[in-house]
Amino acid sequence: MRAVIVIVAGILVVGAGGLAGYLLGTGIEETVTETTTATATETVTEAAATGVPAAVEETRRALLEAAEAGDYEALRPLISESGFEYTFGGPVAGGPVAYWQELERTTGERPLETLATILELPFVLSRGYYVWPWTYTVESEADLSAHERELLARLDATDRAFFEGTGYLGWRAGIAPDGSWAFY
Repeated sequence: MRAVIVIVAGILVVGAGGLAGYLLGTGIEETVTETTTATATETVTEAAATGVPAAVEETRRALLEAAEAGDYEALRPLISESGFEYTFGGPVAGGPVAYWQELERTTGERPLETLATILELPFVLSRGYYVWPWTYTVESEADLSAHERELLARLDATDRAFFEGTGYLGWRAGIAPDGSWAFY
């Protein structure tokens, strides 16, 4: 009899455990996974796209607009009163604008067209200035790749821009990091 009681007690314990598990199991919380999607919009300014500080890009744009319009007078406010370099010689009567206009009249050079062209070419950071074109730091025409020669062909002066031992001496424009136009 004792064996029957042990068996019945065992069945009751197992049954009670099963019933408790069932009752508890019906209250199992459901796991829910939520996915949240966030969209971030970043405005890339043209300056960031070109890799120059905003002040430099602002000056480059102003120079480019004036050059494309053929407007020497629009360049005047961009020319620094002190230290602006515009010739390999000394200052010219009338300043940079008079010098460029005289070149145009006497030699047929087109300083504004050239300025517009070089400002659309790649630049180089040299001695603290952003300089167009990048060839400012190229020492020899032989150092140019075929692609670089193709880019410079837009200036129609590659053969006159490099001199042995001195590097690139063609037209170039430099802008300081604060946006000051330093030379052309």
